[in-house]
Amino acid sequence: MRQRPAKQPLNREQIVRGAVRLLDEGGVRNLRMRQLAESLGSAPMSLYWHVPTKDDLLELAVDAVFPDPPARSAAGDWRADIKAGATGLFEVLLQHSWMIELMGSHPPVGPRALAHTSAIIAILEDADFTPSQLDSALSAIYYYTVGAALSEAAWQRTTRQSAESEENWALRLGPYLDSALDNHPSSLADYVKRSADSSTGRRFHDGLECMVAGMEGMRPPAP
Repeated sequence: MRQRPAKQPLNREQIVRGAVRLLDEGGVRNLRMRQLAESLGSAPMSLYWHVPTKDDLLELAVDAVFPDPPARSAAGDWRADIKAGATGLFEVLLQHSWMIELMGSHPPVGPRALAHTSAIIAILEDADFTPSQLDSALSAIYYYTVGAALSEAAWQRTTRQSAESEENWALRLGPYLDSALDNHPSSLADYVKRSADSSTGRRFHDGLECMVAGMEGMRPPAP
């Protein structure tokens, strides 16, 4: 008689990949250890041999999808390198929007996250930022990137729920905005309309350019 092939034991990498899949499908609330075990064809208790708690698993999931450290440009342009690092993180946060929620309660301190931060620090050090300037610039980069992703993810979630394109949803919102902005300067209405007409990538890129220009002004003057 033929023997059935022996079932391969689970490992931590398989468990983390399965967790990321469930998180991508339905967010943090969609990740339940029993459901994860079933999706992996295993018993729930077997997961805990590799991952002590669900919080540990969430931290591992965040680190698993964290982007690679930004590659340094051939020309050594620190501005381009910073923008590449921020853009890579922004794109990952939109692809795995559950990360935004988790980063508020699970600071990213895994190996991949630390490698990304270390690369950003090295770029700023090579650009002659002083330690205090570097700290401020590093906060600006990550706060802006995560905040921008939070805003864009909320916008995209709203349009998905309404089953409309971003442009159509903004168009339908027009009459409300026209009345709501009556008591405000026209510059606010102009900003809202420009924002609704622009793309996610364009909004992020424009804000990033503004931030990097501000960082340029922080640096000590060239000797």
